[in-house]
Amino acid sequence: MKNVYVVRLGDLYYKERELSVTNTYRCTMTDSLNDASFSEDFDSAKKIAEKIGGKAYKINLEEAE
Repeated sequence: MKNVYVVRLGDLYYKERELSVTNTYRCTMTDSLNDASFSEDFDSAKKIAEKIGGKAYKINLEEAE
């Protein structure tokens, strides 16, 4: 079993940070946990969550047989 962290804001999950045409960064969000970005480091997930006003959540991943 492996612990990872995901950032959630309301019903959306953090996917990635991308550069826009105005040379500023914006966050891309998704409504699917399968498309969300996972982090193994809680501190980095927490920093992202603080920037976007969301929360970092721990998820336990299990291998399927």
